[in-house]
Amino acid sequence: MRRKKAHLLLAGCLGLSLLAGCGKSSNPAEALKNSYAQYVDLGDYKQIQYTPTETAVTSEQVDSKVNQLVTQNGTKVEKKAGTAMQGDTVNIDYVGSIDGVEFKGGSTGGKGTEITLGSSGYVANFDEQIEGHSPGDTFDVNVTFPEDYGKEELNGKAAVFKTTLNSIVTTEYPELTDEFVAEKTEYKTVDEYRASIEADLVKTQAEKDMETDKEKLIDQLMETCAVKQYSQAELENQTKRLTDQVQSTASAYGMELDQYMMAIGYDADKFQEEIRKAVETYTKRKMILCAIAEKEDINVSKSEADAKVQELLKSTGLSDVSELNSRAGYTDEDYYYIVLEEKVVDFIYENAAPKTKSTEETTAAPTTEGASAETASTEAASAESASTETASTEAASAE
Repeated sequence: MRRKKAHLLLAGCLGLSLLAGCGKSSNPAEALKNSYAQYVDLGDYKQIQYTPTETAVTSEQVDSKVNQLVTQNGTKVEKKAGTAMQGDTVNIDYVGSIDGVEFKGGSTGGKGTEITLGSSGYVANFDEQIEGHSPGDTFDVNVTFPEDYGKEELNGKAAVFKTTLNSIVTTEYPELTDEFVAEKTEYKTVDEYRASIEADLVKTQAEKDMETDKEKLIDQLMETCAVKQYSQAELENQTKRLTDQVQSTASAYGMELDQYMMAIGYDADKFQEEIRKAVETYTKRKMILCAIAEKEDINVSKSEADAKVQELLKSTGLSDVSELNSRAGYTDEDYYYIVLEEKVVDFIYENAAPKTKSTEETTAAPTTEGASAETASTEAASAESASTETASTEAASAE
């Protein structure tokens, strides 16, 4: 699992930092195509056969999505009776003291606070001493702070929290009825709402399946097309950029590069080799797609590149393209390539040859027909032999 995360890390960095410039042109997409196409031998990239991904949407997925409407409309209820148990959410007040003296930050100030018993994050053995009490109870909770708690005045100290259990907090959920659905949604009945949820899930899953199929096709394309020559200077430059990108991520976590690699399950000694492979794979994909774009005259306009800039700004929550460029390592040319890649991948997908059940049956048909013909021939021969034998017997009897 860690190794998979590491590959995803490299893939993510590649997507942000390996869109290298390839020269000046009035249209950067043209410069990319001209720079790469001559170094690629294209194999068959049309009518690539593949088996479409068809992931079914289950009734459990629909139920889960429908029930979100119910959980989102739950109402919090503070119970004043009962007994607090592990896993319960409770509202409490407390005042903490050490050697009879209250300490700073050790009190709720009478405002109450909610915690879930067993997962409050409070000092060890705090939650357990609330269990078994009822709303209205006031009692002492005795704890000892860890030696490395982080506050000198509390490290290793025994403390007493005078605690009051105000209430046990539960959530009551409405019943899923036609009336409830009509009140909370644009639909009139549960069945209508469920049908809309199912339709949305089917659409979303189909889009995910399509993206999966596109990647399948690109994987096949990578096997049928060949790069005759890489620019070693470019590969070295991209390797350095990717290494710097990962180094920056490691630094953000306050770690050395080797430490970071080991933390995510990478062999630090082979890190550069892994990066080299990732760079070469990405560059091969880029060169092949640009070569197809050149051959099929697929182009990118300035307005399309500008629209992609706005799309990325919206998705990242940024408002300034210079900040986007700084964070992602983009240049103006990169936005053209992103659009170009999408167009070429769509072209390959639209010109592919998905295998259907009828296609598979047709492929298997000759075997079936051959078997049928052989069977028919055998049966005919048997019938003819039987007929001849019968005629001979009758003739002998007549004599």
